[in-house]
Amino acid sequence: MGEAVRLATMLRDLVDALIPGQGDWPPASLVGVHGVLAMRLLEQRGEAGLAALEQALSEAGGPLAGRAPAEQAAIVAKLEQASSDLFTLLRTATYFAYYEHPAVIRQIRALGQPYQAVPVHRGYPQKPFDLVADRPSHGRGAYVETEAVRRVDLRPLEEAGHDAS
Repeated sequence: MGEAVRLATMLRDLVDALIPGQGDWPPASLVGVHGVLAMRLLEQRGEAGLAALEQALSEAGGPLAGRAPAEQAAIVAKLEQASSDLFTLLRTATYFAYYEHPAVIRQIRALGQPYQAVPVHRGYPQKPFDLVADRPSHGRGAYVETEAVRRVDLRPLEEAGHDAS
């Protein structure tokens, strides 16, 4: 097996171990997450990123290809323990790439969730704030009108040697 195929297979198997898919939910590789992960590794870790991942995965017992799901999960758990910074990058990039894919967004919406691919533009629907219904009922704190706010004398703190700034 050539290097390119080996690396692509490693990434495919890794993202599918993290998000295997089930029923109507596609596995991560089916929506191309392994390609996005490769780019994130390149951006974050440079050209040595894939080699470092391959080494870390090997040290954790990999590769994942041809292993039962339970074996893959054990290898991924070892990878997380041994290389937590690298694993955090892998997991975060994998989850973001998966949940921003249009097919996955459609599946989330099918559950009745108002999921926006790019919520910054429109946001999520919010019910208007109701001063009576949304008022805290725990009894802690108090509201002071702006005009009633008075400065607090901090000189006693300064005299006691505390930084009052």
